[in-house]
Amino acid sequence: MIKKVINNAVIGIVGGVFIGFMISLILSYASGSTTYYPSSMEFVSRFHGTLTATVTSAVLWGLIGVVSAVSSLIFTDTDWSIVKMTVIHFSLTYFICLPLAFLAGWFSFNFGSFVSFTIIWIILYTIMYFTSMIAARKEVAAVNQKLKN
Repeated sequence: MIKKVINNAVIGIVGGVFIGFMISLILSYASGSTTYYPSSMEFVSRFHGTLTATVTSAVLWGLIGVVSAVSSLIFTDTDWSIVKMTVIHFSLTYFICLPLAFLAGWFSFNFGSFVSFTIIWIILYTIMYFTSMIAARKEVAAVNQKLKN
């Protein structure tokens, strides 16, 4: 199990940094800026330069990736009900990623931003959940079809 956690953590770091960088690159480009910013200007202004802000962002993106990748083991390495797995996974990822998202400058520390972040989190989680469920059902159907043949 420790080997699985370490393997998923390494994959999560790489995936989190890659996805975070790509999103920040797209958002920097879409904002019309000719300068790359890893997050909001408010976030970048906390540092002595964009290089330090970018390194800090990469660390935070990597941590978010670790949370995502390691917490996915809940669905593969437990014998809990799907409801229990989903509730625990949702809660774990939300409550760990919430402070990381705040530190990454994704939202301000006020009630409105917190509510917006939470609503977006729920929408994205729901989309990913149902996408995963559809993929799992297709996989089960394919295995069942192979067993029939």
